[in-house]
Amino acid sequence: MRASMHLGRLHSAAQYRIKRLSDLFQSLPGLNPVERGRRLSYIAIELDNLNICALREFTISTVRKAKTLSGTRISVSLNIGPEDEIAAYMLSITNSVKYAKMHSPVRIKRSEEQAIRDPKQIEKILMACSASNLPSLQNALALNSSMFRDLKFVRHFYAHRNLDTFTKAATNAASLGVLNLDHPDTILLHVMSGKTHSVIEEWLADAKIFYDYLMQ
Repeated sequence: MRASMHLGRLHSAAQYRIKRLSDLFQSLPGLNPVERGRRLSYIAIELDNLNICALREFTISTVRKAKTLSGTRISVSLNIGPEDEIAAYMLSITNSVKYAKMHSPVRIKRSEEQAIRDPKQIEKILMACSASNLPSLQNALALNSSMFRDLKFVRHFYAHRNLDTFTKAATNAASLGVLNLDHPDTILLHVMSGKTHSVIEEWLADAKIFYDYLMQ
């Protein structure tokens, strides 16, 4: 996904990836345990990657005054064009300490950017630049999905598979009702009290709705 002057393109790209991950999940019953575990880890890592990329491109497109899904041109109180300058502006708001240690650069490299998984951080940026599409983000935030809080713990385990990432995943799993965790796969397949679908199914459904609301 790349920053666009029309959020409709970003919306289409995000929804395509979410649908693909949902289809992969639906194929799990036909796999052996080893393949099922590999596919689950792939879905979790790619959903996390999707969130990081989509939130970044959404923010850059917003600052560039892109059109929303409904065709309305976004207005902001800034006049920044180059992506590396927008990235520096984003960092100055989401991690002012790191930004100051870098001597408050006007531009930063992609490798120096901070990965943003929490859309509440994006809200700070949109508020700072008086973005006219802030209500769309706040409507999306009203879903209050646990995905943005909890997915990273599972993703980090799958990416690194060590005792530290397992311990953090197990500790966080308790908030989802998973006790005495044997493997993070259990978190994704767990059906929380009062729910009818597994955690990963809930997150994929949340992602679909979140990005629908976000791009309006």
